[in-house]
Amino acid sequence: MGFLHAKTSGRQILLSVLALLGWGVVSLIYLPDTYQAFGFLFLMPWVWGGGLRSLRWVVMLIFAYTLIQHLYPKPNLSLDSLLVTMLPGLVALGFIAWLRERDKRAQEEIEESLRHMHLLEEASLSISAASDPLELTENAMTYLHSLGIANHLAFVRFREGKPVMVSARGALERYRGRHLPQQKLSTHASLTDSFTMGNYLEGVPESVGWSTAAVPVSARQKRPLGVVILAREGNKPFQSEEKAIANSLVRVMGAQLGQMEALKQLEDAYDGTLRALGLALEFRDHETQGHTKRVVAWSDQLAQDVGLDASMRKFLRWGAYLHDIGKLSIPDHILRKPDKLNDEEWEIMKSHVVIGWEMLSRVPFLPQETLEVVRYHHENWDGSGYPDGLKEQDIPILARIFAVVDTFDALYSPRPYKRAWQPAEIIQELNQLKGKKLDPKLVDIFIKRITSPTGKQTMQMADPSKAKA
Repeated sequence: MGFLHAKTSGRQILLSVLALLGWGVVSLIYLPDTYQAFGFLFLMPWVWGGGLRSLRWVVMLIFAYTLIQHLYPKPNLSLDSLLVTMLPGLVALGFIAWLRERDKRAQEEIEESLRHMHLLEEASLSISAASDPLELTENAMTYLHSLGIANHLAFVRFREGKPVMVSARGALERYRGRHLPQQKLSTHASLTDSFTMGNYLEGVPESVGWSTAAVPVSARQKRPLGVVILAREGNKPFQSEEKAIANSLVRVMGAQLGQMEALKQLEDAYDGTLRALGLALEFRDHETQGHTKRVVAWSDQLAQDVGLDASMRKFLRWGAYLHDIGKLSIPDHILRKPDKLNDEEWEIMKSHVVIGWEMLSRVPFLPQETLEVVRYHHENWDGSGYPDGLKEQDIPILARIFAVVDTFDALYSPRPYKRAWQPAEIIQELNQLKGKKLDPKLVDIFIKRITSPTGKQTMQMADPSKAKA
């Protein structure tokens, strides 16, 4: 494109010069001398194409052209005649060059505005698609840097009342994750951009001589989250238009970050509540202490090995907390019976999965995947399980994962009515249950997880919450 543009400009210059020379010959032969002063008209395309940069050559050409006019064929050279002949044309060409420069600046501003709008649109989509606060922050800072407003950027948040640079670009990159030297500021500083930026960057040697500005980052209801620092070398104060562009992106960043953090807090509250409920169930049943913690940890690790994403692992974790909640409806004389249950009692015991599923179906925030763990974790791979007699792939994957883990923990842990099995016995039993009670592929993956790297039949960890992924 640059080559074509240069070629086009050269063609314009050549045509302008040829037209001027042609006009000079025609006017010399056929027209009175006064008509030769209109030669500047043929240089207008050149000036319009080159703007102010072309005037240097155009002035020289006009001067040479006018000088020749006054020397040939009849010498009539005087300063007054030169000025009278040249000045109107030069003024006209200068005005055209000024108009062209104004037009170029307007066009460049439009193009820059369109570029900013395009980047802001891309940034909004990228920020909205982020899966966690770290990815969101990095995406926002990358696009903010791409706007070209500031060479150096930093996103500062307050941790334990101290400003921490959680993300940065440019020369401030080396301060990422560090407390800034100046720590006299409070979180209220992020509510306004009128505070002294030196307070933030004081003690940062790179910032000497920089021009700086701040854009507050807030969630909805103006809840402060931090501040974005804009900085560039030299005495080049940030204009209101530049701050407005940066603020447009930062607003999206703050709104999405605030929403994500609020959602995380809500999910943590859900998780804590469900965990507490699962622990409470342990005290009513004959489960050993720590059963809930173990099956949740083992389930999450097996889900990772299978390749499930974070959302599915969360739904599995919730299902593990609540898998036996239906036992709240089972009478104590059945639930705590030390002997083998009779047929009638066993039918009542088996009903706990359906009752638990019905109870939890009324909880709005629980997804279908969690409910499936509760209902189907006693279904067997060969179709002999309950409550619906599902088999193989018809059993939801989360329920199949949990069934492997729940069976393992029942063997691994001592109960009032049984001893804890030895590692070799557990491995043997799990292999015997493959294709009958449990998904064969999941059993193989789980055995690989719990055995040592050398293949010995010894459990890696007594506490699965501490097992290495």
